[in-house]
Amino acid sequence: MANLLKLPNEILLAILEVLAAVDLQSLITTQLTSRRLFALVQDVLYHTQNTLAINHEADTGEVEINPLWKTKFNGLFNTADCLTKAEKRKLAFLTLNGDYTLPFRRLPWAQVESKCNAYFRPEASWRDISLTFGRAPITHLDVVKCYSASEGDSVDYYQVDLPPSGMTMGLFYEVLLSDKATYGLETGSWELIVGRRLRSFDVLSEYECFIPDDKDLVDSGKEAQQAAILYVRGGPASRFLSVKPDEVSWIAGSQTKQRLLPWQGPIQNFIFSGYYD
Repeated sequence: MANLLKLPNEILLAILEVLAAVDLQSLITTQLTSRRLFALVQDVLYHTQNTLAINHEADTGEVEINPLWKTKFNGLFNTADCLTKAEKRKLAFLTLNGDYTLPFRRLPWAQVESKCNAYFRPEASWRDISLTFGRAPITHLDVVKCYSASEGDSVDYYQVDLPPSGMTMGLFYEVLLSDKATYGLETGSWELIVGRRLRSFDVLSEYECFIPDDKDLVDSGKEAQQAAILYVRGGPASRFLSVKPDEVSWIAGSQTKQRLLPWQGPIQNFIFSGYYD
């Protein structure tokens, strides 16, 4: 390390840019070794994210969640991933059954106090790094909620007010903690679907349900390349669940309030008059 620090900043930046492309975890760890490397790593993170945000057409690859976040926050992108193999074998549907804090409690670092303290620091690096670091950022996020009950089904929709720089891991975490984003104790599951956006609010209202592969409902083309849909399902829980204080006390609170907006696209004033025989 001492020999590495003898190199001029220009060469160190070039090395760190390569490291950012192949091993984000090592890049984040490197910044902890000295004040100089901290400043250089922060410069690389800022430059990488803003270059792709401004010149996103230069990224010809498929936009996807960075592998580091899939590892460190496994279960938050698809709640089915937080269930054990035994639980999956027992369940007819991969549902949380209202235990909406379970994906947070089963994060890889959740049960180790020292790791929790590191992740929960307001200045923790993960909060400000792009969800798709190394790829073009997600600049549009739809939240589609579907509630199923014996009385009938209903849908809700929100669009998250994201900054021009796109969605960071921290912003996504905060959206999940928003009261409007889930059904609380009646949450069944959620899944983040990258590379898709809602095409028509009218069709969603007509269907009264969400079908990810429906071409009339969902756009998966070029216009949706930097978009994502947070698909949340809910319904009456089969058992009563009360959230214990120790189950939520360690969940990192939101640093900012994310605005959840109504549909921002065109309204076709569609009036559904009933089904044909």
